[in-house]
Amino acid sequence: MKKIVLAVFILLQFSWPAQAVDSLNVEQCVSLALKQSPELKKAQANLSLAGASLQGSVGTILPHLSANSSFSQRGPATVDQNGHSNTYSTGLNVGMSLVNLSGWADITGTALARQSAGAAYQLAVASLAYRVKEAFYGLAKLEKAVEVARSSVKQSQEQSKRAEAMFQLGSLSRADMLKIQVRLTQNRVDLLSSESNLLTAKQSLAGLLGLSGEAVINPSLDFPDTSLMKAFNDSVTASELEQNPAYRLASKNQKSKKTGLWSAWLDKLPYLSGSYSYGYSDSRQFKDNSDWIDRDSWSASLSLNWNIFDGGISASRIRQAAAQLKTADADLFSARQAVYSELKLAKLSLAMSREAIGLVTDLLQQAGEDYKLTTEKYRLGSASVLDLLSSQLTYNQAQQQAANTLCDYYLSLARLDKALGKW
Repeated sequence: MKKIVLAVFILLQFSWPAQAVDSLNVEQCVSLALKQSPELKKAQANLSLAGASLQGSVGTILPHLSANSSFSQRGPATVDQNGHSNTYSTGLNVGMSLVNLSGWADITGTALARQSAGAAYQLAVASLAYRVKEAFYGLAKLEKAVEVARSSVKQSQEQSKRAEAMFQLGSLSRADMLKIQVRLTQNRVDLLSSESNLLTAKQSLAGLLGLSGEAVINPSLDFPDTSLMKAFNDSVTASELEQNPAYRLASKNQKSKKTGLWSAWLDKLPYLSGSYSYGYSDSRQFKDNSDWIDRDSWSASLSLNWNIFDGGISASRIRQAAAQLKTADADLFSARQAVYSELKLAKLSLAMSREAIGLVTDLLQQAGEDYKLTTEKYRLGSASVLDLLSSQLTYNQAQQQAANTLCDYYLSLARLDKALGKW
């Protein structure tokens, strides 16, 4: 089996078209897309906004320190009096929320929102990486399709020339010659279609990579050794579910909305704050330390505040938070179902791709042996030109099938990585 795999691998390596030095492999394509993607920049901006919101929430319970210095002058309102008084003041003020349960709940909610933004960023990265891999392997399939189509046209042209010569000599019927010519025309049409699809695929991949021209890739792929693969398990575990960024995004968002509801309820409770100030105030500016000490002053206070009735604002906030939590609950349920299905399908797709890898190696070997045998029989005169044409067609289709199966296998791996939040 290993010899077959090695032979297939060598055959496919030589069958891919030669690539330029600056051609990109799949890892380079993903890296380039992650650096230049505008949607990732948007996700990073949302992550920064969530971090800023968390910083702002934490700031509401931390001490606030401020300094002030002012000068004011007062005088009589009548014009016939010219007396006036001056006031100079300088001071420091410290204020802090001592007991504010709603504020602590807000911090917890914004922290969860920050984690939700992180999950959204990871989801954007994993999704972009998968789309790039999908475009890459699709382009690799089309590269092989163009090569097979060119080979088919070349073979059909040679056979058509031989058929015309044999028809002139009377050793081939006109019907058989027309079949060969029809095959040549069909192969030319297939080549044009393949080249058109290839150009479109190159432009599509270039768009994902942020390139202005066509994307040039290196489509060489290794055939995996199926004998070294671990036993397949198609069950979905709880840890795999938690790894999915879409599920984690919905989960963190649901927890954030639940904390938001708690914050709205706790806002109705009393909250305690304290303040302290120290400074100088007099009719003249201080000149030295002794002036300051003689006229300095301080004050400290505790304040208990209770929002007994605010015109229904608190009740409205509670209703909004409750509605948002219901929406988040529904989103979490939908995300759980969708992610479970995604993981299940990704694993099943990988299992089928593994099985197909084993089958296609046998197919390619059998088609290659048949093509060689038919070619030798045709050379010896024991096979017709139509037999050779049919064998060539089968071999070319086997090559294309091998390339498609190999690309599908790697794409199945990428699909599973995406479901697990990897790239």
